[in-house]
Amino acid sequence: MNNIRRLALFTGLFGIAVAFMACNDNSLEKQREQELELLDAYVQANYPDVEPKPSGLYYIEEKKGTGDTIKIGNKVQIFYATWTIDSVLLDETNGYTTGHRFEPFEFVVGQGSVIKGLDEAMTYMQPGTVANLIIDSGLAYGQNGNMNGNPVVPGFTTLLMQVEVYKVYK
Repeated sequence: MNNIRRLALFTGLFGIAVAFMACNDNSLEKQREQELELLDAYVQANYPDVEPKPSGLYYIEEKKGTGDTIKIGNKVQIFYATWTIDSVLLDETNGYTTGHRFEPFEFVVGQGSVIKGLDEAMTYMQPGTVANLIIDSGLAYGQNGNMNGNPVVPGFTTLLMQVEVYKVYK
């Protein structure tokens, strides 16, 4: 194949790749836009007076805890339940489906072992606090979702969490 044909073939393939990526980017933008529309509708229907934190996290305190506010580096034990914004229960320690509580979930705040939205929410809570969280995909599993989890969380999925701080270790 001569150099002109190679160049033409390369240019054609490059053009197809650029067009595909542009189409894919538009699709990602559209998915994100749809997620944010659903999130806005949910907030307006359920928590119209709640403003998001600067990160975009919605933090709705249902029961105030006592003691010191949790800090990055503290080990915490929490009870939680996580749903998709369209009410699919993903995971829980609260026992909504079984009627009894499971063991609390334990992690160190700020170590990146949980989604960003949950890590951030912990820094607003004290022992005994119960809060509802609305966590958009940017603070959860992003555009790719959680494909390793069970069940699978698709990309651009806003999560709803109910969290109760059980214990805090300094």
